[in-house]
Amino acid sequence: MPSDDRLSTLDNLLLAVTDEDGMLLSEFDGFCAGLLVCPEMIPPSEWLPEVWGSGGMPEFGSEEALQNALDLIMAHYNDVAQSLIPPEFEYGPVFDHDTRTDETVWEMWVSGFERAMRLRSGVWEQIVESGDEEAAASVNMMLTLHGIVEGDSDLPASTISELQDKAPDLITDMVIALNRWTKGSNPADLLSWESSQFQSSAPYRSANKMGRNDPCPCGSGRKYKRCCGAN
Repeated sequence: MPSDDRLSTLDNLLLAVTDEDGMLLSEFDGFCAGLLVCPEMIPPSEWLPEVWGSGGMPEFGSEEALQNALDLIMAHYNDVAQSLIPPEFEYGPVFDHDTRTDETVWEMWVSGFERAMRLRSGVWEQIVESGDEEAAASVNMMLTLHGIVEGDSDLPASTISELQDKAPDLITDMVIALNRWTKGSNPADLLSWESSQFQSSAPYRSANKMGRNDPCPCGSGRKYKRCCGAN
C-alpha cells in the first residue's frame, strides 16, 4: 500500500511537470487501472507519453531528477498492479475530494481509465463479446460513466444522477471484475502476472460533476483539473 506521503509526492510531481493534456494523480490512477486490466499488455514506452501530455517529455534539469520522476510513476503503477494480485484483492481507486461540496470526485479517474482504453480500443470488444456478463457490463458501464463525464450521455437525468452517486462504489467492483476476466479465474493465472506487472488500497480523495477539460467554476479561465481541481 503506498503511503500518503508518496501519493502526495507523486501528486505534486504530476502537477509540476505535466501540461494541460497531461495527468494528475486521480486521472493517472484510473489510467493505471485501465492499463492493467486491458486484455492486451501495453508497454511503458507507449503509455508514458500520455502521462506527460501533448508537450512531450518535460525538462527535468538532470538525469537524477528524471529518474526520480520515473521511479515515482512506475512505483504507483506497480502498486496498482500488486493490489490486483490474489489471494486477497486490496484494490482501491484514488479519488479526489472536493472540500467545498464534500463530494468524492470520480470523474478524473474515469477519464484516465478511458484514456487507457483508447490505446487498445479494439481489444476491449473481446470482453464485451466473451459471454462473461459481469465483465461485459463493466466495460459498458465504464463507457457510460465516461459519457456522463463528457456530457455526451443521452440517459434520463434521474438515471445520470443515480449513477453519479453510485460511481465511486461501482468503479472498484468493475475494476475487479475486469481484472478477473483479463487474468483468468484461476489464482495461478493471476499470480503469473505478478512478475510482469509493476498495492494500492488508495483512499477516496474527489470536483464538481464536470469534464476534465471544462473551465474551472472559480472564473480563473483555467481548466478545472489545473485550478481548483488540483487542490
